[in-house]
Amino acid sequence: MFSTMGFWVYLGIVVGIAAMVWMLYYCLCLLSPKKRLKYSKGCVMVVEDESDVRENIRVNLERAGYDVIEIEDGEKAIKAMGSGENPFVVDVIITDIPKSKGLEAITYFKKHYPRISLIGLTGLPHFEMGNTRPTKIAILGGGKGGSALLSLFSHLPGIEIVGITDKDPNAPALKRANELRIPVVHDAISLIASEGTNLIVDVTGDPHMQQLIAEHKGPGAEVLGGAAARLLWNVVQHEAEMQTHLLQTDSLASLVTHGMIVNYLVKPLQEETLIASVTKAMEQREIHRL
Repeated sequence: MFSTMGFWVYLGIVVGIAAMVWMLYYCLCLLSPKKRLKYSKGCVMVVEDESDVRENIRVNLERAGYDVIEIEDGEKAIKAMGSGENPFVVDVIITDIPKSKGLEAITYFKKHYPRISLIGLTGLPHFEMGNTRPTKIAILGGGKGGSALLSLFSHLPGIEIVGITDKDPNAPALKRANELRIPVVHDAISLIASEGTNLIVDVTGDPHMQQLIAEHKGPGAEVLGGAAARLLWNVVQHEAEMQTHLLQTDSLASLVTHGMIVNYLVKPLQEETLIASVTKAMEQREIHRL
């Protein structure tokens, strides 16, 4: 009789302790000073030094039912996690990789909080032109050459396409120019003579166009010197920046492959991609809890 009673007393103590631990965890999660939502899907820490990017992520995640903790950089995030912040509150961490302490933060979180799902964040490079004025380009010819130039120049910083022309109103480059909101000029002479043009690129293949350009171009316009050299340098620099970005992306993909992070995102972010990535990270987090 005493043995049976002792067993039930022991079982009651174990159940009581388990209930207290669960209630403590529940209170820590829902009564956090970070003001968690009453029916939150989870808590996401966003580590990003650009305030507008953080704001965009926060708004989208809160709209989807998540709580968000915003921190400026990886170093501050490391300090926050190690200075009394309850690690159980944070379910997912989105951290900018290329910025200060980005990789250090990933390594730290993975080592000390392996059950928290990590998402890397990167962005396309920002190419600074300083205070130099943009190179203004006029494109003559709307065929394949003109289309290729539009695709290249329209994505390059420091370049302004003042217009494109072709004698064929249905030329493919003219249609593309309309999509890009680049002026389509039907009179080649007026485009050649347009004020402020620095560079005239002739891809018409018309042997008479060279004489027409010489007669009507402005005194500061070149036809492939100075403006052309700057253009080519801009292309080289831009390509170098893009190569660096590709290397960073490959590095992030490697982190995913080796299980350091669940996924990575590229700025500017699309809401659907952001929510899908966080949802996947939450699922991974739930697996770790089991």
